[in-house]
Amino acid sequence: MKCTPYFIIILLSSHMVVAQILNIEKSVLDRDTTKKYLGNINGNLLLYNRSAAADEPVEFFGFDFRSSIAWFPGKHRLSSISRIDYLKINEDPFLNTGYQHFRFDFRKDRKVHPEIFTQYQYDNFRGLDPRLLVGTGMRHRLYRDEHFTLIFSVGIMYESEKWTHPKTEEIIRIAFWKSTNYLVFRIKISEWADFNSVQYFQTAYDPGIEVFRHRYSTDVNLNTKLTARLNGPPHLH
Repeated sequence: MKCTPYFIIILLSSHMVVAQILNIEKSVLDRDTTKKYLGNINGNLLLYNRSAAADEPVEFFGFDFRSSIAWFPGKHRLSSISRIDYLKINEDPFLNTGYQHFRFDFRKDRKVHPEIFTQYQYDNFRGLDPRLLVGTGMRHRLYRDEHFTLIFSVGIMYESEKWTHPKTEEIIRIAFWKSTNYLVFRIKISEWADFNSVQYFQTAYDPGIEVFRHRYSTDVNLNTKLTARLNGPPHLH
C-alpha cells in the first residue's frame, strides 16, 4: 500500500487540533501546596524529508510547545497555559495554531471565590486571527472530602473574533458577551486510581442571525498508577 502525503498529514496533525473551548481545569494544578511555583514545559520536533518518488516530494517540518505553570502568592493562584502547534508540508504551512491563557484565582482556599481570565488564540489554517477574550466568574466548591470533589463555576466573558475567508480574503468580525460555565467532579477510586470529568458550556445571543450560539465540551479521564516503585512491588502498610 502506498502511503500518501495526506495520510501522513492526518497521522501527524490529529493530536494538534486546538479546541475552541480550552479545558483550563485539566491543565491547572488544582491542589493544596506549600510550594510557590509548580508546572511543566514540553515540546516536540518533527522532521521528514523522504519521498516515495523523485517527482512526488514529501517534506515536512513541525513542532509543538506546551506549558502549564502556576504561581501561588499567598492564598491566591496565577495560572499560565500555553500551546503552539506548527506543521509545514513541503513549502506550504499546513497547521499553525496556538493560544495563551492567563487565569487568577482570588482566595482559592475559600468555598466560593472569584476568578478572572484572559486569552489570546489564533488558527491560521481556519482563518482565525485573533480570538481575544476576557472574563470573570465565581467558582463554587460544592463538596470536597477525601474521596469526592464537586466544583461548579458560573461566569461571563467578552469574546472577539476576526475571521479571514481563505479564498475571497473577506474579513468577518464577531464579538459577543457570553455566559461561560463549567462543572467539575473527581472521584478517588483507590490509592491507585481516580476518575474526573469536566463539562463546559458557553452560550450567547447573536443579534445578526437572531439565535443563540452554544458551545459544549466534555472531558473524561481515568488516571491509574501502575506501581509506586520501578524496581519492585510497593510496600504494604
